[in-house]
Amino acid sequence: MWFSPIFERFVRKDTASHIEKSPVTVLLRALMEVTLDAEKLDDLFAQTAQTGYTKEILFSTLVKMMTQVVCSVRQSIGSVYKATSEEIGVSKTAVYDKRASSRTLCQPSSGSIQC
Repeated sequence: MWFSPIFERFVRKDTASHIEKSPVTVLLRALMEVTLDAEKLDDLFAQTAQTGYTKEILFSTLVKMMTQVVCSVRQSIGSVYKATSEEIGVSKTAVYDKRASSRTLCQPSSGSIQC
């Protein structure tokens, strides 16, 4: 699961090798998994994006990468790409191009995000 690196920081291991998870952490992980479901994100992108395409890289893949940066698992998109380049399966240029085009796709407008 791609949320593992984010939530591993909140797992406490005791001396007997038992793993304890905070109830809040479990709840947040479940919430993020439902909210950031790859298929739902790609469907939302297909329905709302006025420009852009998913020929090389899916919108959900970019969201997964940005989540690692926002949650301080990795320092940059470049470091996420380096760690997951085989899984992503596209060039670094394709990732940066998608990120650049996504910035213009979803911009804040009068207090809400318009895609």
